[in-house]
Amino acid sequence: MKTLIREPLVHFLAIGLGLFVLFEFVAPEDSNLDSKTIVVDRNALLTFVQYRSKAFNPKVAAARLDALSETELKMLIDDFVREEALHREALALGMDANDYVIKQRMIQSLRFITNGFVTAAVDVSDDEVAAYYDANKDDYYIDPYVTFTHVFFSVDRHGHEQARTLAGTTLTQLNTNNVPFSESTRHGDRFLYNVNYVERTEDFVGSHFGSPMAQALFSLDANDKLWQGPVESAYGHHLVMVSKRTEGMYPELADVEESVREDALRVEVNEKNELAVQAIVGTYDVRMNFERGTAE
Repeated sequence: MKTLIREPLVHFLAIGLGLFVLFEFVAPEDSNLDSKTIVVDRNALLTFVQYRSKAFNPKVAAARLDALSETELKMLIDDFVREEALHREALALGMDANDYVIKQRMIQSLRFITNGFVTAAVDVSDDEVAAYYDANKDDYYIDPYVTFTHVFFSVDRHGHEQARTLAGTTLTQLNTNNVPFSESTRHGDRFLYNVNYVERTEDFVGSHFGSPMAQALFSLDANDKLWQGPVESAYGHHLVMVSKRTEGMYPELADVEESVREDALRVEVNEKNELAVQAIVGTYDVRMNFERGTAE
């Protein structure tokens, strides 16, 4: 816990949360106002906008507020007044007492504020992004993919032997006549799914044709002038033209840097959020009066 207390970020959060608590709960109310008075001012609307947008950023909230049209501003004020009135009535009826849902909402609100402070304070350097990428490279691996078309012969329609024979005869015709990729739909039977597949992974192909055909397909060389097969699936026999096949690869950091930076920042924010929560928990004295019962 001493390590947490020495963290500069924890100091920053403690100050910020302290000011928040002081403003919300300690600041004296205007003696001229009563519980039936709802004050609509800029600060109240700015806070309302931030909670609505789930982004604790006063500058962004101010820009959004100032950009509202008269109609939009009126709608915002109406919503604010409705929520404030209903909230006060709920408090007056004591609905906040021992209500677990309300307790969770309050915790969520505090974590929302904490996350705002953390997000504003945390950043990741280029070196940290590179280190994160090296440590999590598998998350960015690009699976092998293939682009192909096929001509299908259904075993339900022809039976296994005739479908295989038709596929073999048609294979010769397609290659003899140099039938191109674009004319595959003119031959064979109608297939349940697609005729052309562009840059699809083995898992995707397997979901349409079955794993054995997907594995066989990814073992073929790409040649956009050659029909190959027959290749058997759960539905029948297929002649395929593989126009492109790309091996799996790890991308260069420069190609995925934006995504990696966002992921690294999210992890850092989550870690600092947990430090902040632990620092808050550490200020309390926990006394255990619980004894485990015995099941009968």
